[in-house]
Amino acid sequence: MSKLQVETISHTNNTTAQTIDSTGRILTPARPAFRARIAGGTGGTGVNGTLVFETEDFDIGGNYNTSNGRFTAPLTGLYWLSFDSLTATDTSGSSNATTDVAHVDFQKNGTSVEGARSYAYHVGGNWQAHLVRTDILSLSANDYITVYFGSEHAYFDNASSYDPVFQGYLIG
Repeated sequence: MSKLQVETISHTNNTTAQTIDSTGRILTPARPAFRARIAGGTGGTGVNGTLVFETEDFDIGGNYNTSNGRFTAPLTGLYWLSFDSLTATDTSGSSNATTDVAHVDFQKNGTSVEGARSYAYHVGGNWQAHLVRTDILSLSANDYITVYFGSEHAYFDNASSYDPVFQGYLIG
């Protein structure tokens, strides 16, 4: 039986692709990953349509665009993607009313991905639902994903406690 013992795996140009520490934990520092938020409203604010998350918390590989809200896959592979937000009924951030329906889609290259929609529906009283969409999508290099809030609005406020978040990473 053979045994390969290494601490670092790198490309021929010396870009580190993987390190293994003394306990066997593996770090992949070049794996594409991002987390972006809609931040900085004045009071309560609601937005809908194709959402643009203008504040990046991190973007390994520079594949998320804060100007148009697109995550562009740098490589063909499987990607874990997630969106979460509270909902509002209008641009002022007002609570949803009874029977309001909020939904969000992941869109691939401008078209809704089948089976990639989440809904929030409530009967009785005013409310702000927590709307979440998490998925694993097969993407080709240069495919892009956006978040589309199709009815009602994604809610955020000036406290940044309720920032809508779009995040993801390459699984492999």
